[in-house]
Amino acid sequence: MKSVKNFILFLAFFSLGTSSIFAQSQAAEVSDAEKEQMAQAMEEFFAALNLTEDQKAEFKAISSKYNAQMIAVRDSDMSNMKKYREVKSIRSNRNAEMEELLTEEQYEIYLEKQEEMQQQMKERRNQNK
Repeated sequence: MKSVKNFILFLAFFSLGTSSIFAQSQAAEVSDAEKEQMAQAMEEFFAALNLTEDQKAEFKAISSKYNAQMIAVRDSDMSNMKKYREVKSIRSNRNAEMEELLTEEQYEIYLEKQEEMQQQMKERRNQNK
């Protein structure tokens, strides 16, 4: 159960999208404190990227689109390897759209923040084993 919860948190942080779709589908598994952490992480991410209001709206739209795809993969009955490949493809597509939206400098920060979040999730997974 802990690994499922960690995977859910990973998707939420990694997608960096609005958490409304995620929160509705996973309300029973994500605590209010975790939702607050996700919202705070999103705001910190926006601040680090220094997004314009237009970019914020587009960023949220892109993130929501791919978040929904991530949830569909997570909830599917695919093998773990197939899920991994699908998630990798979704990330690639999302990053391509983000690269078009963001300036070169913003995109570099975006990639750095993604890497930081992945490391944090790995550490949490290792602590829960």
